[in-house]
Amino acid sequence: MNPYRRLHLQQLAALAAAATTPLLMPLAHAQTGKRLNVLIGFPAGGAPDTVARAVGEGLRELGYTAVVDNKAGAGGRLAADALLAGPADGSTIMLMPGGNLTIYPHIYPKLRYRLSDFALLGTATEFEFALAVGPGAPVKTLAEFIAWAKANPSKAQFGSPGAGTAMHFIGVQLGHLAKFEFQHIPYRGGAPALSDAMGGSLPALMTTLPNLLSAHKGGKVRILAHSGSTRNAALPDVPTFKEAGFPPLTIAESFVWVAPAKTPMAVQKELATALTTAVSNPKVKAALVAAEYDVLALSQEAIAARLAAETRQWADIVKTTGYKSED
Repeated sequence: MNPYRRLHLQQLAALAAAATTPLLMPLAHAQTGKRLNVLIGFPAGGAPDTVARAVGEGLRELGYTAVVDNKAGAGGRLAADALLAGPADGSTIMLMPGGNLTIYPHIYPKLRYRLSDFALLGTATEFEFALAVGPGAPVKTLAEFIAWAKANPSKAQFGSPGAGTAMHFIGVQLGHLAKFEFQHIPYRGGAPALSDAMGGSLPALMTTLPNLLSAHKGGKVRILAHSGSTRNAALPDVPTFKEAGFPPLTIAESFVWVAPAKTPMAVQKELATALTTAVSNPKVKAALVAAEYDVLALSQEAIAARLAAETRQWADIVKTTGYKSED
């Protein structure tokens, strides 16, 4: 995590709200130009959607008409299937969590795609994960939570934005390492899980760190630990999992821009250049940093190397959990 980050997640809500204004939402009406459909596999208002709409403003300035299409379901797999079923002409791209490419092949025997089916156009942001509790778990520290979970096994539950996500496996791995049964409750996105955690019906929540900051600062949830390599400047009293005795849970993830692998190379290069330029736009960078994301603009070659390494990392983690989906 970059030490200069100042975490004011209230601005994340503002950024998501701005998605309904001409700045980030109806880009189809912004100007004429190259129409670019941007698929998102999760509901509007979530992290991928927010990031895509912010970058969409940078694309608009480059002459693109970027139209975000939320095809939520199956943890992003429905949108990925839709992308690959469409024309490989550069008219449609997708922004997806890296875990959809690095984790899913290990857990879904019927998965319809592999990493090789996609052209990796680049990245948008990097982020970490965190465990938070609401009023359903009366604890203040990770150690207290683990003790509480062991004493109350029927209540030792955590929600995540979906089965098979990085957050699902970080939670399961935490239970494995701390030697307690941590039951996973999958949701269709992080927003409903956060709502249940704040309301007390869900004891704990594992999700992206940016999505927790506003509720944490507002006293609606308490972040117990996060997956960063060092403490976050805005959360000086919150330890990393590594500090708390769980170094394998030092994990970050990126949002990756992809297109069908059969997209002509010249079109891939054009899109990759446009996306990198859009992410590097000062206004876009400011919006993303305000929303608590680390801007990350990697080349096609660099993201391929990173995803290959993460695929190996997740293979080990998934193996230790023993999880396999029947889907």
